[in-house]
Amino acid sequence: MRKSLAILLAMCLTLGMIGCGSSNAPKEEPPAAENNDVEAAEEAESGKPETESSGEFTVGFCPMDLSNNFWAAIANSFEAAGKEAGIKTVVADGKSDSATQVSALENFISQGVDVIVVGPVDSSSLTGVIAEAKEAGIPVITHTTAYEDATCNMNVDELEMGTAIGQICGKWMADTFGEDADCKFAILTQSALEQTIGRENGIKAGIAEFCPNAVCATTIDAHTTDLGITAGENILAAHPDIVAIVGINDSGALGAYESCIAQEVGEDFFLGGVDGTEQALELISQGTIYRGTVYLNPVGTGQQFIEYAQTLRDGGEIPESFMVPVNAISAENIDEYKN
Repeated sequence: MRKSLAILLAMCLTLGMIGCGSSNAPKEEPPAAENNDVEAAEEAESGKPETESSGEFTVGFCPMDLSNNFWAAIANSFEAAGKEAGIKTVVADGKSDSATQVSALENFISQGVDVIVVGPVDSSSLTGVIAEAKEAGIPVITHTTAYEDATCNMNVDELEMGTAIGQICGKWMADTFGEDADCKFAILTQSALEQTIGRENGIKAGIAEFCPNAVCATTIDAHTTDLGITAGENILAAHPDIVAIVGINDSGALGAYESCIAQEVGEDFFLGGVDGTEQALELISQGTIYRGTVYLNPVGTGQQFIEYAQTLRDGGEIPESFMVPVNAISAENIDEYKN
């Protein structure tokens, strides 16, 4: 009896020890994270921008307004060239609004892009944010409007550009109505841009070279196609004897073209602009009343932005300023520019 009880007690003690041993066994620790995993987790937690952590070379572009055919063409070329070069591109529409552009550039800076390209809406609103980019070590390339703190300013001679389209218009007036004709014309402008004053003066001077008695009947803000449509309607209603509408860019003039066609102004009419957009070149080549533009090579400009970015990425230097060549295009030389 006593022997059986001793055996039973021994068995219970053994089972109890086995149970305690199971509950106190050390838990298996997960394998230590590698350095890359730790860094990725820290970046995810801190919200660090992808452009900084991914190792991609990124260029941010904020054009003046993507509803403008010229800027849209540049943006498309910019993205295509970036893809070909293995460079990440980010495009933010400036929408012809200075506050929108400031916000876009601030976002580029916070995202840690490597280069910023911008077509400023005006000549002063970006002063602070471009200085901020410079302090952050981000090069800034501007187009059309120069800024002191920009790394490179790509610009055009406004007077030369306006004169070029004005000469095409003036020559057409003289050939059509005679050198002494008192033809009336209108100018589509963008008064928020200080430099358009030079472009307007150039248009008037170019026309006067061939048709000195021509008169500017009105000047209206219309730098986008939609604004150009409305401006064209208003001009034709207020000045039924007008024979020409000249835009400081193609986008506004192309809008006015739609109004003129809708109102059947006839063959003795002139429309022209500046930028050398594909739409303008096509209308000139077709022999329409859209008779002239000034070629600023928007496709080549987008490509050049990427080329400059590549140079900066590789440790090279780009020019502090670059003047875009000005080439007048009419029916006489359209074949040189139209594929």
